[in-house]
Amino acid sequence: MNTPLIWKEILQELPSPTVVTLIGGGGKTALLYYLVNHLNSLGIRAVAATTTKLSALRRDSGFAEIHSITEGCELLRNRIEGQATVTLVYGKDHNPDKMMGIPREWVDQLAQQFPQTIFLVEGDGSAGRSLKGHLPHEPVIPASTRLVIPVIGIDILGTPLHSHFVHRPERVIQMIGAPAETVITTEMVLQLLFHSEGYLSQCPPNSQVLPFINKVEDSLGVRQAQQLAEGILSRQHAQIQNVVIGSLARQEFFGTRRL
Repeated sequence: MNTPLIWKEILQELPSPTVVTLIGGGGKTALLYYLVNHLNSLGIRAVAATTTKLSALRRDSGFAEIHSITEGCELLRNRIEGQATVTLVYGKDHNPDKMMGIPREWVDQLAQQFPQTIFLVEGDGSAGRSLKGHLPHEPVIPASTRLVIPVIGIDILGTPLHSHFVHRPERVIQMIGAPAETVITTEMVLQLLFHSEGYLSQCPPNSQVLPFINKVEDSLGVRQAQQLAEGILSRQHAQIQNVVIGSLARQEFFGTRRL
């Protein structure tokens, strides 16, 4: 597999201002902080943000509450080079274990004000599941997003369509017509990804889409992930040219390009 520098190459090729929004499940939040820390370690200015609810329990998040664009600009202007991770949030939710996200329009405005900073945004939640059914208003993606990264955990294959494995299984049942408890297949994941109200429904038309298949931990996972990647690329979606496959746990990644 390629080194983690694959992400540096992908993100540095994006035009400025640079907003990257992560959606889906199966390692989305972990990827968010991995990318922010990876970029900062390379001397590339990057901050995290969320437009949805985010766990308040992460010790590596560096939550910074902002209640206006003015506060956000002041915080970013005063940020010291090499400072630890910063995550822009609005404040505590009524659930003390959650932080509220900032409006997506604030991300757009901050990105315009700080074109040399890469903004990595969590655009939906999945309750720790590797697959989810989106509601009509989800995911919450800023209009300035240059790259959308839908995350899918390959460990979802072979599990039943149940809330223990899937976030909002009732929504998935409604969207693709699969009965409850059905064993999840590659084709079902593809149906959900490309559904008119699914993962890609809110992607800005001028954004690129780079699916990331995570939790590829053994030879079976590699075969399953490659099959899913081939299925994604075979759809010839105009915004998808590549798929990244890998393991965040081992920090191993490689890319598959559409022919």
